[in-house]
Amino acid sequence: YNQALKDHPSIPDEIAQGKFDTLLGWLNTNIHQHGRKFNGAELTRRVTGEDIQSDSYIAYLTDKFSGIYGL
Repeated sequence: YNQALKDHPSIPDEIAQGKFDTLLGWLNTNIHQHGRKFNGAELTRRVTGEDIQSDSYIAYLTDKFSGIYGL
């Protein structure tokens, strides 16, 4: 998701308006079309140019649940 946001910063605003075309297009181009051609680690490396990073996922979870639970 972070890479999709880097490529298309307007995605959150579009989602807030109920528009998912940009995100779905990005997913189709960068993720879905590859199907089982690459494993998760290789696909992540191809899309982001980096190995899988836990930092991005932890930041996502912290942001999401801080708002929900007032952390």
